[in-house]
Formats: sequence, structure tokens, C-alpha cells
Amino acid sequence: MAEEIKTLKKKDHKYKSKASSSKKYSSSEDERPERDSLRANEHYQPVPYHHHKRDRKSKEIIVDLPHFHGTNDIDTFLDWEMKVEQLFECYEVSEEKKVSLATLSFQGHALHWWTALVRDRRLHHEPTIVYWNDLKSALRKRHIPSYYHRELMDKLHRLNQKNMSIEDYR
Repeated sequence: MAEEIKTLKKKDHKYKSKASSSKKYSSSEDERPERDSLRANEHYQPVPYHHHKRDRKSKEIIVDLPHFHGTNDIDTFLDWEMKVEQLFECYEVSEEKKVSLATLSFQGHALHWWTALVRDRRLHHEPTIVYWNDLKSALRKRHIPSYYHRELMDKLHRLNQKNMSIEDYR
């Protein structure tokens, strides 16, 4: 590290001496900004070499998804799904990473279900789930019963406001 600093100081000194020994400038206004910029560069500190190496991983944002345990509570599943969608959108997660990230948040029953699903798809020579929409469909098939939508519609039709039904309120 000390050697790198010495090397950088030598380079900086050479740069300064080259700048001061370069051609003389006239006092014309056309060349004055160039001359002023050289003076500004006299105080320039070159960035050490190791800062030029940029690691791709350092640019990636770590998305901390909420855990999903795979319980049979429909509202818990829907809340988890909405939160994951919000985080994916907020952090602009690429489509290729969504399934991996989402399945990393699985625990308990959800993790066992996912492992079994992947194994069954391999056994039946079906493609693995790569896209978030496909995973959402599989999760909804598993956690939302077929009667759920009909039940919600029935609740909506039974909803009253000030002794008026939805139909009367329109």
C-alpha cells in the first residue's frame, strides 16, 4: 500500500512538472480558460488504481423479502405476494432473479412444497419455473382455493350501506 502511494505521488509530481513546463501562454482570452484549468489540475489527486476496479456485485442491491411459511391462511399469502411485488418493482429486480429471490424467502411448508414441485417437474420432464408469473400461478393454485373468488363475489353482493344493497346503491 505504501509503495502504491509513493508511485502515485511520483506520477502526480511528474504530471505537475509537465504542466508547469509546457508551452507559455499568451494573455489572450481564448487561451486563458485552458491555463486556468491547468492550475486547477495542479491540485488534482489521481484516484488510486484499486478504486478503478468495479465489482458487479457491489452495484447490486440486496432485496430482503419477507419470509413465507406456506400456511393455509389466504390473507397471509396475498399480503406476502403484494409485498414481494412492491419490493420487486421498487428495486427493479430483473425477471431472471425474481423466482430465485422469492423462493429463497420460503420456509417451513412453503419450502417443502417448492422442493417437491421442482422434483416432480424434473421427474415428469417439465420445464422448471423461471418466470415470476408462473411461480405466482403455482402459488395461487396451491394457496387459494377454487371457491375463494366466488366467496368474495358473494360477500360483495351481500354488502349493505345504510340499508341499501350494492344493487340498490348504484
